[in-house]
Amino acid sequence: MTARQDDEPSGRRTRRRLAVKVAALVALGALAAGCSSEAEQLGTVWDTPADREAEQEGNGAWLSRDTLVHSRFDAVRGYDARTGKRSWEYVPPGRSAVCHVAADSVNSVLVLTRDGDGAPHAAKKELCTTAVAIDMKSGRQIWQVPLTAGESGLHRLQPSPVSAGSGVAVLLTKNELHAVDVRSGKPRWKAALPKSCVPIRTAVAERQFAALLACGGTDNPWGDKIPRDAELHVATLAPATGALLWSAPLGGRTSIPWDVRAEFVSADPVVVATSASGDSDIGAYHSFGRNGRPNPPIDFSGPYGEIKLSERLTAAVDDSRLYALPFHRVRNSSVDPHRLTAFDLATGEPVWGGTVDDDRLDGDTGHRIVPQDGKITVLTSRHETPFFGDRTSTYSLRVLDGATGEQREVRTFPEGAEPVDTFFVHEGRIIGARYESYGSRNKPFTSYERR
Repeated sequence: MTARQDDEPSGRRTRRRLAVKVAALVALGALAAGCSSEAEQLGTVWDTPADREAEQEGNGAWLSRDTLVHSRFDAVRGYDARTGKRSWEYVPPGRSAVCHVAADSVNSVLVLTRDGDGAPHAAKKELCTTAVAIDMKSGRQIWQVPLTAGESGLHRLQPSPVSAGSGVAVLLTKNELHAVDVRSGKPRWKAALPKSCVPIRTAVAERQFAALLACGGTDNPWGDKIPRDAELHVATLAPATGALLWSAPLGGRTSIPWDVRAEFVSADPVVVATSASGDSDIGAYHSFGRNGRPNPPIDFSGPYGEIKLSERLTAAVDDSRLYALPFHRVRNSSVDPHRLTAFDLATGEPVWGGTVDDDRLDGDTGHRIVPQDGKITVLTSRHETPFFGDRTSTYSLRVLDGATGEQREVRTFPEGAEPVDTFFVHEGRIIGARYESYGSRNKPFTSYERR
């Protein structure tokens, strides 16, 4: 989640924390009143000015109380969620660039990694080895710590050495996990990892931290930190102490090499999208129960369609289900349709959806799925090219019942609106955020309301 790539914690929450986290992600409170099948169009309240083109680093967006935060490779900016006016800006010193960003929105702290000061990016020997915490309300830097470069060759597997949430920032340094207080930067704990295991990735939820580990192995002729035949394991730890809650091989009885593409979809419950080898399209979603017992895997390909490598993290998870958008190959069709499908984590089987004829989104294509309180909000698009005239695009938010997949409500963005990458809710308004459109100008945020 990288910024998108912050894993969204799921599971039951306290009422206060749930309200804050949901406000940072979903518009269900504004969308789910009533069961209307007719689409209602949203009206624009305000726009932020368009940014210049962006690089593919440090991109993300968050909502913390009354502040919207937008991150790019060259700057992080805060905006007033009521007016859209920019309230602060953080620019990395010298020629350094923002590499990755994690947010603890409940505690209003953004933790980013950046590379060293002064030298051109291409000339730097160690990249992304400084962690900096920013107050999301003011943009003020509140602490900074150095990070050590990870094991050689780990950068692809470990894109960010920092995750944040539940009042702590977890730093992967010297092949260990250390937690610091997210507000002060003071040390809190060192993780109690299983013996002969090296951490690769982390993800945050309120009740637990999750980590992917490279464990065991004996094939190590060069004395590397990780033997070539090490296996991929997963572990959970207590946020307050770093104590190990449980650990298990990621593939259960099937060994999974430590260096495959593996990414967290959720930290609670633990769900990991894992290639069978390298960056292969073949693989599965692996999930675990509260005590670490593995559930049956959900393969990336089956009777319910196919999930490509680039679309694995479009999936989302609640306490008991995984929601995904597999596509179906249709003969003599110019477009292979995607179909929203719900899987039971306990059995690995589809609950609803899963066939090309079972269209839950009225022909739209889904881009982001957000489950909450028994409902699912899906960000969708539709593109049409008539025989005469220009191509038209329509973007919508669709609310479905999580248990049945029945559509409850549809809200369309104004005609001509730019697509959004995610959305938030603030004081009853829907705020669209844009950060994944590399190489083009776009407006970081737009606020919408019902007409």
